[in-house]
Amino acid sequence: MNVERWLKTRKPAWERLETLLKQIDKLGMHQLDRQELQELGRLYRMTSADLSRARSLKLGQEVQIHLNNLVVRAHNQVYQTRRNRWSDLGHFLWQTFPRLVREKILYIVTAFILFVGPGLLAYYSTIKDPHFAQLEVMKGHPLINEEMWAMIENKRMWTDSVQGYSQSASSMIATNNIRVCILSFVLGITYGFGTVFVLFNNGLHIGTVLGLCKVYGMLEKPLAFIAGHGVLELTAIFISGGAGLLLGRALLFPGRYRRIDAFRMVARDAAGLFGGCVPLLLVAGLIEGFISPRTDISAETKFAVSLATLVLLMLYLFAPRNSRQETANASGQN
Repeated sequence: MNVERWLKTRKPAWERLETLLKQIDKLGMHQLDRQELQELGRLYRMTSADLSRARSLKLGQEVQIHLNNLVVRAHNQVYQTRRNRWSDLGHFLWQTFPRLVREKILYIVTAFILFVGPGLLAYYSTIKDPHFAQLEVMKGHPLINEEMWAMIENKRMWTDSVQGYSQSASSMIATNNIRVCILSFVLGITYGFGTVFVLFNNGLHIGTVLGLCKVYGMLEKPLAFIAGHGVLELTAIFISGGAGLLLGRALLFPGRYRRIDAFRMVARDAAGLFGGCVPLLLVAGLIEGFISPRTDISAETKFAVSLATLVLLMLYLFAPRNSRQETANASGQN
């Protein structure tokens, strides 16, 4: 078979399919007449067959990626149905997000290590020498500022000021946590180095705070505060960090693909990982605003909430799902 001749004869059909898809993207499916709709279906089937042949012939990656993108875009248009946005959201949260977490677990575990490792180092270093807390990760920004140091020294929690203002505190805390997750995810475009810094810096800061609390004999207070919301909040940060590392790996080690193609191949999964973290952070923010800082709720109750969220989260993320559609989608992506 003459590959060059085959490519030359098939290229006009691919270009026509791309033209129709661009027209749909710009004007909508309803603007196509009956003949164009029939042509769209015919070109989709032909391009699907061409993609299979291109793979069997082991043609260049550019050709295969181009055809795969055309087939996916055309499939979404040819087989589109009346969409229910709430149903789509429910399917994403119940099926797609947990599947992505399981598939990309190595990146998430790496993010966990990049966060917890520096945290443990900072914790034990601060216990050994409290002046470690004055270390400046960035110029003029010590791990613990003088105000927080004074509060810990006086055995006061920095959350005491939010007592009685749970609604505003919940909003502020949730916003801050989402900001950390956004940075962990978005900075993946810096070849992953920005993501590593965010995880390392936050782990270092939390470990130092807990270490200094231990030195002044008030470790139980921050642990009780963190217990209720910590499982959801930290898990969301690890997953967002894993998404950033996924992007960074594609850019840093694209393999036989161009960097932009390698990035595109993982961008959707990375965005899905990050998007699934938003509900986790919102729930964590509610717990952190309404339960965690309250002194009238015992530490035992807060630790019970922590255990309950851990069990429910593990069931949500790792319990098997029975979904033929999900299996078909996963097979199609492979």
